[in-house]
Amino acid sequence: MQAHKPKIVYRYGEGLYVNLTNSCPTSCVFCIKNTWKMDYRGNDLNLAGLEPAPSEVVAAAKAEWAAAPFRELVFCGYGEPTMRLEALLTCARLVKSGRAAPIPPSLRVRLNTNGLANAVWGRNVVPEMKGLIDAVHVSLNTADPVQWLERMRPMEPWKDTGFEKVKEFIREAALLLPEAVATAVEDDTVDMAKFRKLVSDLGAEVRLRPRLETEERA
Repeated sequence: MQAHKPKIVYRYGEGLYVNLTNSCPTSCVFCIKNTWKMDYRGNDLNLAGLEPAPSEVVAAAKAEWAAAPFRELVFCGYGEPTMRLEALLTCARLVKSGRAAPIPPSLRVRLNTNGLANAVWGRNVVPEMKGLIDAVHVSLNTADPVQWLERMRPMEPWKDTGFEKVKEFIREAALLLPEAVATAVEDDTVDMAKFRKLVSDLGAEVRLRPRLETEERA
């Protein structure tokens, strides 16, 4: 039997999600990619090292749009999209410039991220997203730096400065982008009052997320 071809883009809700990379600087305790064996609701997201070029992403998105329009384009797979920052920005630029027609330039473009892009790339990358990314949702999960390390389990280069860099990223996104949201996976051990206070101080909005394994898979 022929192996299932991994999905570059996949639908969920009213959005089209972009599976840009499997690379990630964290190994979050709540990530279900191993439990679900790189499958997400019937979509094989295991790229096996064959990361798609922006032209491939846009071609796949255009084909999906022709089949049925979607309300937003979301960079979110079993990896951290900003690990391929230039590819991500190129995809968004093609959409926003009208070069991904029939997808309209007005389409909402969202980034789901762990917020470590500034740490990974050694610079503030948020200004590069201005005009290209409409919404950034950052998986922050706690206001406690020790708990952040325990829950996010970042790779060694970003353990010492990661939490502060994520806060910096959220603060910059709140200043420069139309929408900045800090998310937290629901957990009784997290002080949600402190989490909400921190996020408010950073200028962002709060969204709580259920653990995926508690939901039914399609």
